[in-house]
Amino acid sequence: MDVLNYYRRTIVLKEISEFLADRWIAVHCMLKLKDGRPMLIRYIRNKPLRVLSQADFLEILKKLAPLKPRTFYGSANLYKRLERREDALNYLENIYARTPTWDIDSRPEWWRATLEVARVIVNFLERKGIARSVYLKWSGRGLHIHVHEHAISEDVYSKVHPIDVAYSLVDYVLTKVRSKINEINIKYSTSIKVENLMDPQRVFTAPLSLHRKLDVVCVAFKPEEIDDFEPSWTQPGNFRHNPRWREYDKGEADELVLKAYRSIGPYPKPGARPRRKHPPLDVQIRKFLEEAAQPVPEHEAILDILKYNPNPAPLTEGRNLRKDSRQAIVFLEDVISHYIQGRLSFEEMVQIISHYKRLVLPALDYPEDVKRNLIELYGSALKVVTQLRKPSKVKAWLLSHGPPRSSESIDKFMKEEENS
Repeated sequence: MDVLNYYRRTIVLKEISEFLADRWIAVHCMLKLKDGRPMLIRYIRNKPLRVLSQADFLEILKKLAPLKPRTFYGSANLYKRLERREDALNYLENIYARTPTWDIDSRPEWWRATLEVARVIVNFLERKGIARSVYLKWSGRGLHIHVHEHAISEDVYSKVHPIDVAYSLVDYVLTKVRSKINEINIKYSTSIKVENLMDPQRVFTAPLSLHRKLDVVCVAFKPEEIDDFEPSWTQPGNFRHNPRWREYDKGEADELVLKAYRSIGPYPKPGARPRRKHPPLDVQIRKFLEEAAQPVPEHEAILDILKYNPNPAPLTEGRNLRKDSRQAIVFLEDVISHYIQGRLSFEEMVQIISHYKRLVLPALDYPEDVKRNLIELYGSALKVVTQLRKPSKVKAWLLSHGPPRSSESIDKFMKEEENS
């Protein structure tokens, strides 16, 4: 199909442009990197991708045309400004709202069971007073359930950080409906998963965007249409899409959000009860930076695993660390190597490492001993780079560990940690 002509259609332009307003955009392109990975673009000339009008969206299409743009994603975060890289990574002060989202991971052939799972979540929300502000999106292989970000009032956002609002609401609802989801899986012999993926960098497919692999469209619909939905609604040439995803009642979700936050607490959480509430996000990061200034014990040989990477992979496309814990080491090396090469400021490097150490790694599904050692690795590395500060000194430190790492050295490291 002609992808560019599809995105120039009037209805597609309107829906995507309005949905993506104030969100940090990611674009999956059909052109692949040398290692075969699909290209994901989040910046143009070091500025975060954003859309404020249909003209902006057409300009992005034009600039990315050589890369063959395919799928458009928008951040769960809504930003006050998106002019510089620092704006996109400023999760503490630059986010004014956030879209709570339940991610239903399924398969196309399980679509009926997927809709039943969605109905369970939607029914719970309706019983708690959230009805008009709810909409769903069939993404191709699964389903997203969203609560409109403006269903939460400015008053609540002023009391609870938007990241904590979304995380606690999604988590609270899942604790209430998990048993019913399990019953549906047993009924249909499926393994549908509903996850709380409300980490600070979360993105999801924009309405009427094409799927990155399947020739289907991401269509939005309202809860009253769940029983009518069929996969044929997602055909690019004849899709059925409901523009009423824009509807919301301001403050409709306030009561449940505050109840969820009192029960769950801020992001991130321990996995089991009793839950220990963590300090707010800004306090966590400030405390971590204070810890980073403390001396590093000389015996911390764990740092020897880190090597200088003269050709670090781009950070603009993000990293999926969920499938392979070794990628967490490679990612840390790449962040530091980008700083050495002048592509990141010192503040950006510190913010990225501290964010992954405090927020991303604890939420990953790694064995506990592997996760613990990776968190220690990130913390120790941050202490060193904070003390060395100058890129030349940081580079010399990495080079003191030997030549660029090999896959065998990482395999050995992870094996040792798993057996410790």
